[in-house]
Amino acid sequence: MTTVDRPQRRSQVRQFSVGNEIVLVAPDHSDGAEGDESINQAVTLNSSSSIIWSLCDGKRSTDEVVDALLAQFPVERDFLVPQVGQVLSELSRLGFLERREADLTAHVPTTFVIGIEDKPYFWWQTAIFLESFRGKLPLGWKTYVVVCNNRHPISHELQAIFDAYETDFDVATNHAQTNLIDVGNKGGECHAALNRVEALAVAGQTVGKSELIALLDSDIFLYGDLNLDIMPNGCAMPRNWHIEKDIFFSTVDINKGKGIDLHKLLDAMGCEQQFLPGGVNVFMTGEVAQNEKVIADCFRFAHALFLLARAADVELAWIAEMPCFALALTANNIKYELREEKELLVSDCDEESIPAGTLYHYYSDPGDFGRAAFRDSKWHKQAYRDVDFLRSDLRQLSKEARTDHERYFFQLAKAARDRLDV
Repeated sequence: MTTVDRPQRRSQVRQFSVGNEIVLVAPDHSDGAEGDESINQAVTLNSSSSIIWSLCDGKRSTDEVVDALLAQFPVERDFLVPQVGQVLSELSRLGFLERREADLTAHVPTTFVIGIEDKPYFWWQTAIFLESFRGKLPLGWKTYVVVCNNRHPISHELQAIFDAYETDFDVATNHAQTNLIDVGNKGGECHAALNRVEALAVAGQTVGKSELIALLDSDIFLYGDLNLDIMPNGCAMPRNWHIEKDIFFSTVDINKGKGIDLHKLLDAMGCEQQFLPGGVNVFMTGEVAQNEKVIADCFRFAHALFLLARAADVELAWIAEMPCFALALTANNIKYELREEKELLVSDCDEESIPAGTLYHYYSDPGDFGRAAFRDSKWHKQAYRDVDFLRSDLRQLSKEARTDHERYFFQLAKAARDRLDV
């Protein structure tokens, strides 16, 4: 099920044919419901979108709409699913489809959160992130950005992004800048990953106790429409193979098997709750995120694992916010669910295809196991550490895309650039 389960045209919508296109006009009156965007709305549908509209009879599921289109067009299903989802989500958002609140209220309202710094590297990542979620969230769900800049005024570029996407944001502490780690090594190191913990803490103060926070990395985009079926209703994390290893940090060859046994660390603290190897994408209730001890322990475990790795002479150690959330929940005897859905797991960057609704994590670069961000691709985010990716030659880059989800990534980038008038 997506945000539009069995799409049905609103009977009051007027439509007019103009050549091969259809113009839809919303009713002149509205029931006045909060969030109703149908007043004075009009939209023009091209030929393919018009066919999708004609199939919205309230009887067909979204998958059945896709099946009907596949019978007419010689395209791959993995390419068609996100396109159909995007059309249906936009029609629903604009009020042309009947809303089925019963389908939505079965899921906990969720806020998708990222923590960023105010610099070009995060500007374009934030724009693509927000573009991928635009028009796809049920009523009451939202995106939220925490800018970790020690509460300074944000840049004009970042403000323009928030204005364009009408996204809530807040400014907060940058612990990486204010608290140098391991001062005796290399003169002190800064670790922006701590911004994720800060983002969780800040977001926790903006949601209800029973609501859910989905804490994501900034370099993630939603592929197609959101799949509500996979969304948890309580604290949860997808399984992560780095954390599942007997020795954390040992996944890097140059570390020669050295690292930290997370289970023994918890055992030494007297923890009796089972530790589940989850991380990266984190789902946490507002009540837990408002627990100051849990948040403080997230910071503590992130620091402790890094320092323990240094003490163990691990050659390549990193600030370990990846498992810190699972460790903090376990240490505080808070149960969480381990999820196996591929849509929530960290991408291995070699998928030929991925399911619609995937939170695709384009984290890799040639320095990570020799992989780029997509299958058979040369593209990687590290090439744009100091420049705005949206100002690059997107047309040429998109020509070299090899998979549907890579092509979709560049479509999002172009849409973001157009929206921001870059």
